[in-house]
Amino acid sequence: MVKIIKRIIDIIFIIIIVLLSLYFILRATGVAVMYRVQTGSMETGIHVDDYIFVVRKNDYNVGDVITYKYENYYVTHRIIKKEKDKFVTKGDANNTEDEAISIKQVTGKVLLSGGLLNIIMNFKFTIIAVMLMIYLFTIYLNKKEKEKQEVKDEKITD
Repeated sequence: MVKIIKRIIDIIFIIIIVLLSLYFILRATGVAVMYRVQTGSMETGIHVDDYIFVVRKNDYNVGDVITYKYENYYVTHRIIKKEKDKFVTKGDANNTEDEAISIKQVTGKVLLSGGLLNIIMNFKFTIIAVMLMIYLFTIYLNKKEKEKQEVKDEKITD
């Protein structure tokens, strides 16, 4: 039983390490980035304090939710018009459209938002700490099991 639990935890750790490595590679190469939403301009789909995972693309279309740099901050809105190398965006909860922006201002398209992404980001250190404690506990149980086996082996050889 202990071996099964340890194997499951090993697999979960490997998955977490692979996902984190992938994210850091994507972030370091400028392909993807994560932001935390500060306003309700995209309510009902994207909420205040949601995390969004933004991926750079070569092409964006009307209807895509994008993040772009405007002055000294980032804006996440939906493309409502596309004109050559310019986009007009609007927040889903806003009544007016934004000024046209250049494609050069676009950071990327929102690929994921809220839900599980929020849970992971809000509890990342807690999740890692709990997983580490479980992992260490399984190592401890494994060690105790080996000690019992050694005692049994000694009794058999005596």
